[in-house]
Amino acid sequence: MTWLEFAPVLLLAVAVLYVPGLALGLAIGARRFTLWATAPAITVAFVSIAAIVFGRLGIDWSLLTVSAAAGAVAIVAGTARQLVRRRAAKGPAPEPLFTWWTIGSLTVAALIIGVQLVIGFQRPDSISQTFDAFFHLNGIRYIVETGSASSFDIQGLVLPAGQTAFYPAGWHGVTSLVAASADVAIPAAVNAVNLAVAALVWPAGCMLLMRSLLPKSRAAIAAVGVLSAAFPAFPLWMLTFGVLYPYFLGLALLPIALALGFSLGQERVWHRRGLIFRSVLLVIALVAIAFAQPAAAFGWAAITLPLAVFRIVGAVRTQSGWRRAAGWLVLALALIVFAAAWVWFGRIGENTPWPAYTNAFIALFEAVTYGFDGRVIAIVAGVLTIVGVVDLIRRRDKLWFVAGWAMAVLLFVVAAGGPSWRLRALVTGIFYRDPPRLAALLIIVAVPMAVFGALALWRAVQRFVLPRIGVQPATARATVVAAGLLALLVVGTQSAAVWGQLALTARAYTDAEDAPILSGSERALIERIPEHVAEDAVIAGNPWTGAAFAYALTGRHMLNPHFNSYVFPQAPLINEKLNEALDDPAVCEAVREAGVTHVLDFGTYFRDSGETGVRIDGSTPFVGLKDLEEAGVAEAVDREGDAVLYRITACD
Repeated sequence: MTWLEFAPVLLLAVAVLYVPGLALGLAIGARRFTLWATAPAITVAFVSIAAIVFGRLGIDWSLLTVSAAAGAVAIVAGTARQLVRRRAAKGPAPEPLFTWWTIGSLTVAALIIGVQLVIGFQRPDSISQTFDAFFHLNGIRYIVETGSASSFDIQGLVLPAGQTAFYPAGWHGVTSLVAASADVAIPAAVNAVNLAVAALVWPAGCMLLMRSLLPKSRAAIAAVGVLSAAFPAFPLWMLTFGVLYPYFLGLALLPIALALGFSLGQERVWHRRGLIFRSVLLVIALVAIAFAQPAAAFGWAAITLPLAVFRIVGAVRTQSGWRRAAGWLVLALALIVFAAAWVWFGRIGENTPWPAYTNAFIALFEAVTYGFDGRVIAIVAGVLTIVGVVDLIRRRDKLWFVAGWAMAVLLFVVAAGGPSWRLRALVTGIFYRDPPRLAALLIIVAVPMAVFGALALWRAVQRFVLPRIGVQPATARATVVAAGLLALLVVGTQSAAVWGQLALTARAYTDAEDAPILSGSERALIERIPEHVAEDAVIAGNPWTGAAFAYALTGRHMLNPHFNSYVFPQAPLINEKLNEALDDPAVCEAVREAGVTHVLDFGTYFRDSGETGVRIDGSTPFVGLKDLEEAGVAEAVDREGDAVLYRITACD
């Protein structure tokens, strides 16, 4: 597939992300830039809930049914809103305009991030060479095949029939609509959605967040577009490491929820117009984030906590007597409940293998320079961040935001350099004690903090530099100077740090013969499988070596669609003893019961391009799938390089 052929798929992904949200947002009263920025969150929330409802009612999951449902809900919501407005004395508060500054800044961000990902993906239908990609791509195939994108059904990909488990499937629900409607390979649909989220959803969310912090600053609007593309840890790293597609979506939506939360938290007169409307939008955004990846919602809570405490403390101090004592008691109880919930939900990360890799002091240095895990530091982004922190503290302005930024720094420092396993589990268990996840979370608040730094430097230029060169502020010549500095900011931020991460991303999406998991030859062989294997047949293969991708790419069922798969009870016996089929009758009995007819042999080499550093034994559980031809139990029907497709002959 060429990039030109990919363009319609990308446009479809944009339509799927935006059209339902625009219709529903318009119905509930969102307008102008707020409507555009929040539309993807509304879409993800609606798609996630609709998928569960459709699954319960047995409605087929398709773009047509989802569009019809979104249209119906929009009509109902719009009608209800009109009835409420007739009874209300005031309508919603005016919302921010879509100015040329806004359009220009978002365009710059989209172009920079778009170019980054085109370089990183290399091909529009490339596959992430990471272990989590097995589940995500095969999950999309499973949704398309079963007609259900419910968060209660998607685990059927790996669980035995009759067993269910909840898995937040917001990303999968959106991506499956593109895959089912575009008639392209699933990897192309995946890349289209991720490109749209990174280049459009993320910068718009950052701008909405910046507008909640500095509502009338054109300089902030101009700077935030450039700086949303300046940090290697997000979105690039989250499209490389893991690969954490759902968490990536959750973080891309997080600035929207932060903007709405900050807007509410900064409200000085609580009866002002728009309070209920913004609260509704905030709930919708948090639902979307939770259905993408719940850890991102906890990240919102951690970053917003200082503002909430600031507001509550301010309210309590105005009281006296028993009311003041009751206020302090309520605040203390609320903090205890929050901490208990954080630790309780964090139990999911107690047994994860991700280790600390440095000490707290180096981790702190990395947190302000963005040179995570020994990577090249982002000098301009780091300097702007430090300047922003110092400027806000010096002016005693938005100290609660400084505290929110410090919370994100603390979480990363504990994950990367915490002195004990227990401490890391308590503080960062909800993020699986995984430093890269916390590094990406930090970027959500680093972008606006860097904008504050850029504005501080611009004020210094206006005060000390422009008068010396004979330029008056707020003139055409001052605008030219600002544009030149903005261009320098683009050049300065697209530095060695970003290019170093781009090299890692490109390696994660390569199809070279020495690819970490799935080589070009192996993929070519997979794509010819329909010529040899019947639609109702099952194929065995070691999933760690990339064989599991056959389900996503061809629709042929795999005995092992994932390395943690329990679909076939016969799988352990076949995986361990297929090459002994001539000597053990139980093996062929298991083969027939499971319907296995072929085996994909990609050797034993594999390596996660996410560079996790965790040692994995991916050979021992599948030792029975080796040396099949030598054992006389199978014959080769197709080859591509060292990759072989075998037909099982011992059980004919």
